[in-house]
Amino acid sequence: MDLVKALQKENRLLKQENSAYKAQSRLFEQLIEMAGSAAEEKMLKISMFKTLEVTVQLSGAKMGSLFLLNPEGVVTDSLLSRVDVSPGLRSKIVGSVLDKGLAGWVRAHGRVGIIEDTQQDPRWLSLPEEPYKVRSALAVPIVKQNLLFGIVTLMHPLPHYFNREAVEVVQIAARHMALAIESAQMYIKLDELHHLRERAMERDLKLARAVQESFLPARVPGIEGFSFAAMNRPALEVGGDFYQFFKLPENKLGVVIGDVSGKGIAASLFMARLSSDLQYYSSLYKDPGKLFSKINKLLCARAKQGMFVTLVYILLDIKTGDICFSNAGHLSPLFVDEQGVQTIGSPQAKGPPLGILPSAEYGQDRFSLKKGGMILIYTDGIIEAKNMDHKLFGDSRLARVVETCPTDPIMLARKIVDSVDIFSRERGQSDDLTLVCFKREASGPRSL
Repeated sequence: MDLVKALQKENRLLKQENSAYKAQSRLFEQLIEMAGSAAEEKMLKISMFKTLEVTVQLSGAKMGSLFLLNPEGVVTDSLLSRVDVSPGLRSKIVGSVLDKGLAGWVRAHGRVGIIEDTQQDPRWLSLPEEPYKVRSALAVPIVKQNLLFGIVTLMHPLPHYFNREAVEVVQIAARHMALAIESAQMYIKLDELHHLRERAMERDLKLARAVQESFLPARVPGIEGFSFAAMNRPALEVGGDFYQFFKLPENKLGVVIGDVSGKGIAASLFMARLSSDLQYYSSLYKDPGKLFSKINKLLCARAKQGMFVTLVYILLDIKTGDICFSNAGHLSPLFVDEQGVQTIGSPQAKGPPLGILPSAEYGQDRFSLKKGGMILIYTDGIIEAKNMDHKLFGDSRLARVVETCPTDPIMLARKIVDSVDIFSRERGQSDDLTLVCFKREASGPRSL
């Protein structure tokens, strides 16, 4: 006989556990459906409402309430499923029942509280404005990791309604429901952190863009006998590419293009300070190689988070068209005329990126820019652009584009960017696109 009773009890508990598990599964389905679409506060309220609704159904109660508490025992959220009540009455109900009511008794004692007849038990508080009738009540603590996580209170208009089986059902359900509600809370916290990171990143990018724009030239130089074109388009709101022009004594012009490692505000500030350094020291060091050696030592001395820069600096003699240039780990400049395209600069004079090796020395190359010839310098975002087949735009494709516009720097700049856009249109721009092109010619200057 005892064995039969034990088996019946075990069977009853298994059924209850199964019901609670199914209820929990329904709640998680709701969470998954709401994730990413429901507002944060709405998601938690819906989770609480579903939790309370399922618990009411499992126990056969007619109405209920659910309070969520923080580790200090303070109510963080509450839900009353009885009927709609005004905010003032809701606040009064919550405050009263957690002070002297049944829920307060459960919070103080940490165990199940059951009232067989509300008219005979002082733990039940009947408010004058209460728009519902209650004769039986059951309050169960929701415990998570030995901490009181919440309190669910169930009510029925008949006395002596909640028996031992109802208590067992609600206790089992409470364990399952705690996990669902906690998951909703964790999702909300993670979602809040995600939004905070997004807002911080957005502010970071806007600030970085403002810094970058303040240091990029507002216009290309207007020099008789030369035409200039320049374009800079970051992959996101801001990247590490930059270019600059420096007017120097003795009819010289400094032309620089670079690619700072990294993105965002750090790269932008690095670029801004580097641009300032270049402008100052280019007037002190006439040889590009010596200029790079000086800048390299400065960057290595104040290196932060392993940041470095690849750079090409061209010193143009406006009277003669002669150029002297140094290359620090950057792509080699191209010379363009009606005869075709060729790379200029010797491998021996090329040095490592600036900011890596303090003892690095940098050489320099010389080139005579004849009338009708153009110089093109650019960053790797152009040749490393990819299409949907993961193929690179590449040097050969760039050379073919350049050959179509050998005499016009403005048209060439636009043609290059348009060609890269067409090539990678299905994949999108993944890196910054920056280029500078200048031509020695008899006609006056133009602007892009």
